Amino acid sequence: MGKRGELFTEKLFSENDSKTYFFNVKENRFGDYFLNIVESSKNENGRFDRYSIIVFEEDLDLFVNEFHKAIDVVKESHEDYMKELRTGSGKRVYSFHVKKSSRGDFNLILGESRSNYSGSFQNESIKVFSEDMDSFINCFNGAVKFMEKK
Repeated sequence: MGKRGELFTEKLFSENDSKTYFFNVKENRFGDYFLNIVESSKNENGRFDRYSIIVFEEDLDLFVNEFHKAIDVVKESHEDYMKELRTGSGKRVYSFHVKKSSRGDFNLILGESRSNYSGSFQNESIKVFSEDMDSFINCFNGAVKFMEKK
């Protein structure tokens, strides 16, 4: 097992170097695998803002299916799109939002709401710009393939 349970990791720098994406496959102490997608960007204070989405193994097929539907909207129909996916446990809700930018292109916003131990929800989202979409898809698919091989 790697550092902090990492079994696989891939890093992607955005085309304009404003963001770095990490695709980490990890194993928790119970032996469960999960995909952790992280967006990191430098803020005006010189520190890094990090946003993270966690997809557990049991939700992976549903997540991948909805992810590819959202990508198809970006690549083919060029229209706004919003879909939510609630997991079987009800403790996680994933969102897939394709939104037109001020430049006229379409970006993908992946979101996750998850309940924590106190019963409140934590919300995270990752924004993928259209110019980074193909590279993001390739890294995402590599992480998914790693999980499926195990």
